[in-house]
Amino acid sequence: MSFRLRISLVFTLLVAVILALFGTYVYIHAEHLREREFEERLRERSELALRFVHQAERLPEADRERLERTLLSSLSDEYLVIYDASDRPIFVRSGVDAEVPSSWLLAARRTRVFSIEVGERHYRLEASRGSDRASDLVALASAVDREGMASLVELRSGLLIGSLLMLLLTGVIAWAYATWTLAPVRHVIRMAAQIHTPAERIPIPGSHRDDELGEIATTFNDLLERLDEAFEVQRSFIAGASHELRTPLTVVRGELHQALQMAEGLPDLQDKLRVIQEQALQIQDLLSQLLWLARTRSDPSQLPKDRVRLDELADRAMEQCRIRYPDRPVTLAMSAESEDLEPLVNVNAVLLTAALYNLLSNAAKYGGVGPIRMSIDTTADEVSACVSDTGPGMTAEMVARAKELFYRSDEARHVEGHGIGLALVERIAAVHQGRFELATAPGSGTKACLRLPVAS
Repeated sequence: MSFRLRISLVFTLLVAVILALFGTYVYIHAEHLREREFEERLRERSELALRFVHQAERLPEADRERLERTLLSSLSDEYLVIYDASDRPIFVRSGVDAEVPSSWLLAARRTRVFSIEVGERHYRLEASRGSDRASDLVALASAVDREGMASLVELRSGLLIGSLLMLLLTGVIAWAYATWTLAPVRHVIRMAAQIHTPAERIPIPGSHRDDELGEIATTFNDLLERLDEAFEVQRSFIAGASHELRTPLTVVRGELHQALQMAEGLPDLQDKLRVIQEQALQIQDLLSQLLWLARTRSDPSQLPKDRVRLDELADRAMEQCRIRYPDRPVTLAMSAESEDLEPLVNVNAVLLTAALYNLLSNAAKYGGVGPIRMSIDTTADEVSACVSDTGPGMTAEMVARAKELFYRSDEARHVEGHGIGLALVERIAAVHQGRFELATAPGSGTKACLRLPVAS
């Protein structure tokens, strides 16, 4: 989950909680107001009924008729009754039948006002004390607040729909705000992604020099500086040591060649000298690979490149392979998408020759006893150099790690090598904007392809 999405979700969740709490408060408050208002209306109806019973005979005819018309304006499903001191109804105006427990009447006479709600129906009993016990009356007003309940349903629906709309709007605003807030972070990420060597640095805008983003960029630049120093020490050591060792190694090989000639007729001594010569050749290969490895670490833009034919570099690599492995035949085949296409690439000839030689060397060492085939295919977009063998192939785990530096599988440990070859080929492909691919399976051989863009 991206940090921007996380900020948006958290912000939206907080607003959702606030809206839920606010909506609950509004609904509970509205419910309380509805109950209080309906209770007041029931009180007015019961008092009006008591007044009618107490004063109907003493009121003028016009007032009596007006009071009676007022009593006719009932509430929804209203039940209006006046009980005397013996709990007998003396006045009933009802659209429904309702049974009132005597305990409710007793509670009303004891506390003067008694209210209870059963289901949707609300009951209110109010006692009116007269001058003597016989004149004590209890007025019961009962009704169903359908209008109030309908208003609450509308309020609940409105709160729900409004909250959903507010959450949607909040999510959009939160996403926009997170995008705006993280824009400097994305800028730093883009700058970091454009860094190809530890010698480069992330530019820090003046507006962010003193904030957290400036601290991140400064820390990253400090890390790049330390890495650059470490890599420079490593490159200098590899290049220096490899270069310094090549001269005495060349002398050793020359002396070994002369010693083999002088040991003519001494087979035991010649065998030992050939072992030493073989080890010297391995050391020379290792030094060459280390030198090439150091060169691929440098800035690709500073690497000298020439427009050359890939088949000419393949010829050089094949000649080196024949000298190194004279018992392994190597063949070359060429094809092109059209006759006017040539295998021209813009590369560093030394590094590309080294890459092709490494592919051939790997095939010679691990590709069984069958012939080694190199093919060069040219299309309008790229030139591919593929080396195929008929060896035992590699498992999926071996393929996944074959391009790791210094990796050697258990099956390859009995063969001479250092685990540098394929990693070096991948780096050489990368510095030339190309790619390196392996196609293999156990028992079906291996095909290694180096694909490079056609020279413009």
